[in-house]
Amino acid sequence: MATDAQIEKEAGPGNRTLRILLVGKGFPDRGGIPTFLDTLLGSALAELNDVTFLNVAHSGTPQGGQATAANLVRTARDAAAVWRAARGRDVVHIHSALVPSVTAVRAGLLAAAARSRGCAVVLHVHGGNLDLWLTNPARRLLVRLMMLPVRRVVPVWDAGEKALLRTLGRRQVTLLDNGVDVHRFGPPEDAHDPPRVLYVGLLTPRKGVLDLLEASRLLRDRGVPHRLCLLGGTPDEGPDAEDAVRAGVADQAELLGTRAPEQMPAAYAEADVFCLPSWWEAMPLSVLEAMAAGLPVVATDVGDVARAVADGTTGFVVPARSPVDLADALELLLTDPDRRNRMGIAGRSRAEDEFSAEVMVSRLSQLYADVARRRR
Repeated sequence: MATDAQIEKEAGPGNRTLRILLVGKGFPDRGGIPTFLDTLLGSALAELNDVTFLNVAHSGTPQGGQATAANLVRTARDAAAVWRAARGRDVVHIHSALVPSVTAVRAGLLAAAARSRGCAVVLHVHGGNLDLWLTNPARRLLVRLMMLPVRRVVPVWDAGEKALLRTLGRRQVTLLDNGVDVHRFGPPEDAHDPPRVLYVGLLTPRKGVLDLLEASRLLRDRGVPHRLCLLGGTPDEGPDAEDAVRAGVADQAELLGTRAPEQMPAAYAEADVFCLPSWWEAMPLSVLEAMAAGLPVVATDVGDVARAVADGTTGFVVPARSPVDLADALELLLTDPDRRNRMGIAGRSRAEDEFSAEVMVSRLSQLYADVARRRR
């Protein structure tokens, strides 16, 4: 948390406290956005600003990105809630994947509701496949139109920044690295026998879970003992994707369900190796949390994973959709406790130095001050 001196420096004489409304899907939703919001709400952000959180998570079957009647009703209801909650706020900070088209329209409507109250609007983009989607004139035009009420669009990874720069231009786009509260995470437990491989994320094929299951089978065929643990729940696209993963599990892995944010440090501490085999990502918070927890990481070369994981030093970065490469990298760690320990220590140090919540919150507070000055 920020010290009194740090708070005075950020919001000292002549700088009034800003009134911030955070908008996004929080608990009980799972995934990158709820995790990011939990980090913000537990950080010094609320000490530096007057922060209110509007949680737009919904119960029922997930239908993310689908043009359904239920989603239209939810969007209208959420836009009205933003309009009410934005009254008297300086900045409304909305969190969204931004893609596909339905999600872009939803983000634009929430932003318009906030802007109609005279607020500066920040749109934080978390969807790791934005650069793959934003590839034709029609989609770029849609995003330009939906982002008209937005003062600043904030991607969290390099490829997303480049895609948005091509669409919106430098004045509207600002890259901001993800960060984690390193102090929440302690060191892992003593090495387990057999060693435990932990996956944290939504249960969906696009996260590479089926690739990880195949890698686990390859390792067992090679005589490499291990225990594979999958922690996560239903993805935004709905239960069919989760069912595809569960059908492939059989006796290959242990399904841990979901965990509340305060339980995640213990989940990481109970593992020996962390693996995220996604087909696409932005800057995955699970990788940063695993590093903060002192775990070596095996992850696919997507998004900014290679910028977070120092290949050969804090873990291994492998090609996406390649169970053989996953198995090879995991084998190096599962069979060498000393290597696991060295890489875990290096990962913790890297998380502290480059991906801390303190650095992220300081930059975000500066961004708030800038957009609030220019909002009229």
